[in-house]
Amino acid sequence: MVQMFEMLIDRVNKTAEHREFIREWVGPYQGKVLQLETDQGSFHILLHHKGTMKLRQGTYPSPDVIYKASTETLMNLFSGQASFRDLMKRWELVIIGAGHESVPLGQLMIRVLQSD
Repeated sequence: MVQMFEMLIDRVNKTAEHREFIREWVGPYQGKVLQLETDQGSFHILLHHKGTMKLRQGTYPSPDVIYKASTETLMNLFSGQASFRDLMKRWELVIIGAGHESVPLGQLMIRVLQSD
């Protein structure tokens, strides 16, 4: 899963259109932090107001949103094979914090995957 996010972040950081999407998503803030807690460990994604993304290992003290799930569940979610709603109903995915950040995250992933 880390490799998938590294690939996503690399593509975002190299594409002006994707960087603009990040700038609009972050808005007037300095940045946003999305944390993932999996059976393979924790890591977080930093979204910077200048339109860049970074991936860091470990937990962040105050992320905007935390996604807790198995690696398999998150891979299914972020690859479009499962929906947030269904996974949450079955308690396979727990979202803590600003769950609405999932919408632009999903939109970004679709944009990146479609830009191949």
